[in-house]
Amino acid sequence: MWSVRGPCVVLIFHLVAGAAGQELAGGGEENIVRGDNIVPDDSDYDYSHFLPLNDFHVNDFQDDVCDNEICWSSICSGAEDLDNTMQCGCCPNKRPVKLEDIDLTVSCSPSGALVRYNLTDVLRFGLENLTVVISYQMEGEQDSLDSQEVEDFDDTEFSWPGLCSGVSYQFCVEVTHADMSKLDEENMCQACTAHGPPASNPSSLTVSGGLTYLSASWPGVSPQCADLTYQVLLNGVTQDQPTDKTSHMISFLDPGLYNVSVRAENNEGHSTQPLPSTLYTITEITPPVDVQVTHAVSHGSLLAQVRWNKSIDFEEESLTRRGYLLNLYNSGEEDMPALIEEFNWDEMEKTFLFDSSLSWNTKFSVQTFFGNHESNETELTELFSDAIELSPPEDVTVRNVVINDTLAAVIDWATSVDEVFEGLGIVITLSTKDNSELFSVNISHPQNTTTFTFANDLPWDTVITLHTSAGDALGQGTEPLQLFSTVELTAPTNIKLTHTVENDTLTAVVEWEHAMMVEGFRADQAVSID
Repeated sequence: MWSVRGPCVVLIFHLVAGAAGQELAGGGEENIVRGDNIVPDDSDYDYSHFLPLNDFHVNDFQDDVCDNEICWSSICSGAEDLDNTMQCGCCPNKRPVKLEDIDLTVSCSPSGALVRYNLTDVLRFGLENLTVVISYQMEGEQDSLDSQEVEDFDDTEFSWPGLCSGVSYQFCVEVTHADMSKLDEENMCQACTAHGPPASNPSSLTVSGGLTYLSASWPGVSPQCADLTYQVLLNGVTQDQPTDKTSHMISFLDPGLYNVSVRAENNEGHSTQPLPSTLYTITEITPPVDVQVTHAVSHGSLLAQVRWNKSIDFEEESLTRRGYLLNLYNSGEEDMPALIEEFNWDEMEKTFLFDSSLSWNTKFSVQTFFGNHESNETELTELFSDAIELSPPEDVTVRNVVINDTLAAVIDWATSVDEVFEGLGIVITLSTKDNSELFSVNISHPQNTTTFTFANDLPWDTVITLHTSAGDALGQGTEPLQLFSTVELTAPTNIKLTHTVENDTLTAVVEWEHAMMVEGFRADQAVSID
């Protein structure tokens, strides 16, 4: 509440003025005092210790308070009989607080502002219900960014962390008390503009990524200034352009170990404080390891079980598609696989059944894939052919017999494979003596005998070779065997020649006995076989 001392009347004014005039008159012979107590011709006389007073009403309005040093001097302090004195009539009840009373100074930088003040003089004013609040705001803005009430009046400074470079701030001290007047400077402020790079860098850094990229994220620094940006560095080298976001992805990276860090920047440079950093490895995608094939015969079928182990671990939280590719080649000579099977990340085995759809010489490789990226292939591995050796048949014999008056060759053999399965058999290749192949015959297991008859398509010197077969694959062949030529073509015996003449015609009759010994051959009968 603003108030002034009162009331004051004209009578008191004259009495005081007269006394003052007499005092002046007594000061020397040249000072002539008029009856109205005004010194004539003395325009230099100092009336500043007299305060103006309205002679017609009581001075109790806040607009009438006056600001003069006499109000805080001993003349106007402490004496009730002076309440009606002209000099103190418009003085406020309490001395107002002004900027010079608190010694306000401000220093600022991007790291923060330091406000210094001193309430020692203010505390001597005897102010009741004294409250002191310190605040700051951007210049030209109405809203305060922060404010703090001073609880200990012996404090002489207060600081705020973090200011934006190039921005002008107003730092204010607001002093209020029970006897406020219009002379009190309620908000005493000083402006300050910070300059320089950001005061700090992000406090931490998190990095995740994939096979060719990494993504860094960090908490933002305070305050969030308009020109604040962040620069990501890999092994101390800046990457891409600065970003105003708190995360950034860097792509097209080669496999390797990277030291990832981030710094805060503004128009005046980058922070010189320590950088948060972390090591991150861009892993090269590698093929599976420990690739193995095991074989077994189950219910007459050959099975090949392929197993492998993963060579790398991907981040669990990543949703990128990942797994394995199993490539099947009909042989090791193709550039492209005949069949590709895809497996999930947790699938690391596959069982194949040997049948007509897969060649005995099928080879396979395994790859790791992640998204659209694929590793190299493992070395080509035999799928079936390592299961057993297709060794030549054993105990092969050729017997020549006559069947239905026709020379035949009966071939017998024994299987050399210990464990037989569906698709296993024998291939007999028939060739001429100069190794020109005539044709081949496939014989499935368990058959172990067959017969060939002497005919136009089989020359006398035909030879045969037997191979163990699995599907379309042949094992090593036997030594060539003669099919027919082992039969000894001996000359007939007991040859007789007789002549006869009938009806004027001479006839010669030749007779002989067969000397050739072939099973089933009889001179006087034919032999048949079921």
